[in-house]
Amino acid sequence: MKGRIFDKARLSEFIDDLIKKRKIYAPINKDGLTCFSEIKSSSEIYFDFQSKLSSKEILFPRCETLFTYKRVDGDVKLEEIKVKDEESVLFGVPPCEARGFILIDKAFSSGEFQDVYYLRRRENTIIIGKSCQYPRNTCFCTSVGGSPFGREGVDLLLHDLGEKYLLELVSKKGEKLIDYIQKYENATETDIKMVQRIEKVAKESMKTRLELKNIEEKLDNMFEDPLWKIIYQKCVGCGVCTYLCPTCYCFDVVNEQITPSEGKRIRIWDSCQFPLFTLQGSGENPRPTGKERMRQRMMHKFNYYPKNYDDIACVGCGRCIRECPVNLDIREVLKKIMAQ
Repeated sequence: MKGRIFDKARLSEFIDDLIKKRKIYAPINKDGLTCFSEIKSSSEIYFDFQSKLSSKEILFPRCETLFTYKRVDGDVKLEEIKVKDEESVLFGVPPCEARGFILIDKAFSSGEFQDVYYLRRRENTIIIGKSCQYPRNTCFCTSVGGSPFGREGVDLLLHDLGEKYLLELVSKKGEKLIDYIQKYENATETDIKMVQRIEKVAKESMKTRLELKNIEEKLDNMFEDPLWKIIYQKCVGCGVCTYLCPTCYCFDVVNEQITPSEGKRIRIWDSCQFPLFTLQGSGENPRPTGKERMRQRMMHKFNYYPKNYDDIACVGCGRCIRECPVNLDIREVLKKIMAQ
């Protein structure tokens, strides 16, 4: 482990130095809601355990214009809205969310057609994570291949050591910031051992331990299982689980007319839990009830995605558990699936 050590009071100095050179996105408290937003000063940062809204929306916006179109003299002219080629830093990302970017990367970069909008932002963004010392009782990252101190997806990882921070260097992209942290001392062996002790305690404090080995094979034989009819009855189809999820990436593409001769094509987040998501122009809907939509969510995360990308599409952040208005707990659903 390599890194820099500095007193907590100097974190503001570190952040303000970065702001002079790059756009910085960090967790803030906005009307009582913790979310990620661009900051102009380190004083705006709000360190909570986990923001209510995922940092995903910084690289994959809830709504964005892809191109505009205008009819001129009988012709239609298109103008693509290109992502600005500017370097930015996403600061204070929990390890579970950072791992979520790795999962979205696989979906948006594979195949013949790649998502240039997301990938351009991703390439130009350095992610500074913040290790999770006190996992909540709704967290289950270790059950899906993650860790409260996970390095996957981060370029630098900030560890809280009480009176000081250790900023761990994780990736080559993280080395790009080395000029800004040279003035801070190298972490000593004592500092590194302290991080390792704290990490061990954090992992051992995880209350949920799910056994999900071979869950994709288990789901292969459950497409018509009566279990789906039982599980979905509690769901109200609000979609909050998918909108808060760091790994859900479904979107819709629509044309929005501005005047009779001009408009724009936009993409907006969508959810497999909504009735309109699969409604066809003919009026046919292959997922007509909540049963099919609930099945799709679980099958995508734990069967379809693992088969395509060799990874479970869930990072165990627990947002869908904490924010579900009817207390539908994905951990209980997984236990029932594994018990079949």
